[in-house]
Amino acid sequence: MEKVAAFCITVLIVGSYALSQDQPGVSEKAPLLLVQEIPLPNVGGRIDHFTFDTKRKPVIGAALGNNTVEVVDTFGGSDIQSITGAANPQGMVYVGKLNKLFVANGADGKLRIYDGDSFKLLNTVDIGEDADNVRNDPVEKRVYVAFGGDEGGIAAIDATTGKRPEDVAKLDAHPKRFRLLRRNL
Repeated sequence: MEKVAAFCITVLIVGSYALSQDQPGVSEKAPLLLVQEIPLPNVGGRIDHFTFDTKRKPVIGAALGNNTVEVVDTFGGSDIQSITGAANPQGMVYVGKLNKLFVANGADGKLRIYDGDSFKLLNTVDIGEDADNVRNDPVEKRVYVAFGGDEGGIAAIDATTGKRPEDVAKLDAHPKRFRLLRRNL
């Protein structure tokens, strides 16, 4: 029941956001309403971060306790694909313009990059201990990943090539959350 409840929350949040983005005049503060429950019978443990493809509408969730990434058809109400080979998947982002899924893995500190159609692994990038939160910067075409234990940082990945050109910030601790803000200078 815990699995179903966790995913119901995801459906509520994404459903509300997707509706507000797709329908002109619908308030971004639309109330969350339970639309459906989608059982994930092959998923054990907790679900962490999630992302979604706004064009095709699947929700993609990090089944951290299961070491899988689940691709769920929210309109069809079913788990359509389970991506195996993850190591405590945590943060993730789907980048529609590149049709790629970026998944940070806490257990081995790697960012796995998947094709957005087949979900086949394209590349693996070493990030650092406890790779976690992931953000996309579509303007710079970079993906940023938080990592670290006692010392941490935020790594920058070229979203097009999958290469790690630099670390944006070295920190004294693991950044559990961060936002990207663009300033007009």
